Amino acid sequence: MPDRSANKVRLWTLQAPEAVAAVRASGRYRADWDLVSANFRSAYRTMAAEMARRGIDCGDAPPVWCWPGRGLGGRAVRRTANALLGDHEWAHGRWMLKLLVPESVTLVTSYSAWNDHLACAFGEPDGIAEMDWTGRLHTDWDEHQVTIPELRSEWIVRARPYPSDAETAARIAADPLLRIPER
Repeated sequence: MPDRSANKVRLWTLQAPEAVAAVRASGRYRADWDLVSANFRSAYRTMAAEMARRGIDCGDAPPVWCWPGRGLGGRAVRRTANALLGDHEWAHGRWMLKLLVPESVTLVTSYSAWNDHLACAFGEPDGIAEMDWTGRLHTDWDEHQVTIPELRSEWIVRARPYPSDAETAARIAADPLLRIPER
């Protein structure tokens, strides 16, 4: 479970540079549904609805995904980042944000259960239609994920660019559609 102290939860998240710029400019950032792939929207709306049922208001925005802890485990963070981000997202840039968030705005769920639910949303016959909202881990390899309604400047403990690993950087450099133009 997440590290909880004084009703605050230590989390980390990887975000696009625009999210960081929005927090710096206005003190908060709420994601936009246009940024969510169309095939994920139904499942993300289910997550937002469960958050609303628990009194966590996402407004008309998708939740922000986070992971518990301080983001210090280099290999664990890299493994999670590489599993979740595509080369196009790495090419665009990512920032790691370390957060201290009020427990009252967090929803802790099983990453494994979420993926089973996503499989159902994608029409996979082995997917699970009903999401398990208990936060119970389902396998020895399962981990918790945490969703929050937004990013706020007062929740950010640290923000820094988080570059891709060497293998991903090489793939990006070799792909003319992903290369960032030199200025």
